[in-house]
Amino acid sequence: MRVRGFEIVTDEKRKHPEVDVQLPTRGSKHAIAYDIYSPIDTVIQPMEKELIWTDVKAYFQPGEALLINVRSSMGSHPVIMGNAQGWVECDYYNNPKNDGNLGINLLNLGKEPYVIKKGDRIAQAMFIPFLVSDNCNSDEERVGGFGSTGK
Repeated sequence: MRVRGFEIVTDEKRKHPEVDVQLPTRGSKHAIAYDIYSPIDTVIQPMEKELIWTDVKAYFQPGEALLINVRSSMGSHPVIMGNAQGWVECDYYNNPKNDGNLGINLLNLGKEPYVIKKGDRIAQAMFIPFLVSDNCNSDEERVGGFGSTGK
């Protein structure tokens, strides 16, 4: 039985079908997060954001989540996640809208363009367990993809 990991999204849901996608990797055996790689070259202009579709999806168990943050080394640049932090639930995997394609939304707060090359590490993802309360649960099912569970 597979427990957790990363895969390439289905061909029909890929945003960059011509690109060889690099699956996330850990930088060392004790690293707590997986580096996520850009599949494209791009430039984020000052005070602008860009959503970079990775063409990667993550599978994991109920009771777990995937947290996505910028890499700590990006702290020397004024680039942050456009939504502060990415939170991914297990039912995002294989969703009918985008097959679970992980999008990294980066915001350049700097005064200079921020250059990203194909293969650059642009974020980190960490699998974590989470708890639910006794009195605030939902039986709702996911019906969409990126940003579909709220406004």
